Amino acid sequence: MSVQIDEGVVMEVPFVDATPQNLEDYGVMITETVHRPGLSIPFYKGSVEEGQNLDFEYTGKAVIRTARISHRSPEITWLERHLNMTQIFVGLGTAPFAMVLGKPNQHSGQNVPRLEDVCAFRVPAGQGVMIHAGTWHDFPMAIVDPVTVLTMNSDEVVHALAHAKSADEMDAGDVYKIDIRRRTGRILKVPF
Repeated sequence: MSVQIDEGVVMEVPFVDATPQNLEDYGVMITETVHRPGLSIPFYKGSVEEGQNLDFEYTGKAVIRTARISHRSPEITWLERHLNMTQIFVGLGTAPFAMVLGKPNQHSGQNVPRLEDVCAFRVPAGQGVMIHAGTWHDFPMAIVDPVTVLTMNSDEVVHALAHAKSADEMDAGDVYKIDIRRRTGRILKVPF
């Protein structure tokens, strides 16, 4: 079900500092704080604080890789979601990066994001996010300086994206990717 919106209307996406609290509807923030501490492993007691596993989900084979991102156009052309994966993005180095995220809405049968729920989060340098299954997202964006991002993904998703014949909408290999302007009549822009 899609909502008719006037063609060509520019919508500035809110840009906020990511915190564990404001990210919780979209995913889990990965910070220098140990995730759910208290895992009982008897080695190195007193010098290692063990955390519980992150609930990273995927189908097939897990893929861990890096990508170098540079500043690009502030217009958000694509948003995608994965229903069988909780993708992870962690910034390496000293520069923050941005994640444009929309809340999961697959359980209500929607095939486009609720634009009111789309937000750009400034993720501090050395931190990251594990998005919930179904969270709408764009690939991470450099805010000013280039950033290398560590990504944890599934081979199924990487294969589908790498074998796309052109930059167009797709629904293959747990990748549902849409052109925002084509689907909603809105132009989404980040304010940087």
